Amino acid sequence: RLNITMLQISQFNLNSTIESILNNLMIEEYKSDISYENYFNQCKPSSCSYSYIKTHDITQTTMFLVSLYGGLVLITRCLAVIFAKIYQYRRNQIDPETLQQNI
Repeated sequence: RLNITMLQISQFNLNSTIESILNNLMIEEYKSDISYENYFNQCKPSSCSYSYIKTHDITQTTMFLVSLYGGLVLITRCLAVIFAKIYQYRRNQIDPETLQQNI
């Protein structure tokens, strides 16, 4: 006769599928003994600093200057067209005083 003792009873049934056991990550029970105080006592830094240095490289500076130049050229062309049309409109207007003198 064999002397067999059962192991500790699991939360999973004998006919549980492997999928259901794996879905529970094969964990019988969760023990949460969280101590933030111990964590921060072990991991606290003696000093904390933060620095961020961003350097502009030559391509970024070149692209900025080219786009600035292009924008200024575009604005100047638009303003030149508008001023030219205003000048032509005023030049082609008939002055009422000049019209009466010619009659």
